[in-house]
Amino acid sequence: MKVLITGTSCGIGRAAAVRFLSSGHSVTGIDILGDTITGTSGIPQESSYKHYIADISRKETLPDEDGIEILINNAGIQTGTQKDIDVNLIGTMNVTEKYAFQNKIRSVLFNSSVSALTGNEFPAYAASKAGVTGYMRNVAIRLANTYRATCNALCFGGVTTDLNRYVMEDAEKWARIMDVTPLKRWATAEEAAEWCYFMTAVNTFCTGQAIDISGGERNCADLFVWD
Repeated sequence: MKVLITGTSCGIGRAAAVRFLSSGHSVTGIDILGDTITGTSGIPQESSYKHYIADISRKETLPDEDGIEILINNAGIQTGTQKDIDVNLIGTMNVTEKYAFQNKIRSVLFNSSVSALTGNEFPAYAASKAGVTGYMRNVAIRLANTYRATCNALCFGGVTTDLNRYVMEDAEKWARIMDVTPLKRWATAEEAAEWCYFMTAVNTFCTGQAIDISGGERNCADLFVWD
């Protein structure tokens, strides 16, 4: 299948791209950073990866790509400023409106956040992800009515990516986080990628859902550890 993933230079997006490529799919990546995937070992030769550098919050920078079958809206930031709204919500809407609504589409997936469900973390970030989740439900209705395609959001809690090293490598902060995480660990980027693969390449009936993937994280509104 022809897959488009945003935010493929690192973290969940990169892991998802590698997961699809390893299964023989064609992947197009969009990121504000450069290509970190081409040449990765373990990817079959028949797989193809194409990388574009673009800012999803500026829709005029998005490349023209036809016939996308799976769209994964993964790109996002966490700054606590208006930029969170511009990238996480408006940028995600730009990407979806450009690539999703056409006859080849099979599935659309949004990387939201457990913050969209709990309201924890920076106000602008929580609002941006709550907006993504609401927008997902709107897209799910439109896609189902016209294209019979699925559309869901994954609401991850903590994921062990480089962006989270700030708290992962701080023993005191990490202990506080684990106190409210029943599984006593965070998901890996590869585990998150498996969820991305399952919800788009395998799932054909679940749609319009925001799925909590937080390891059972309890309400931690008074435990916000980012400075």
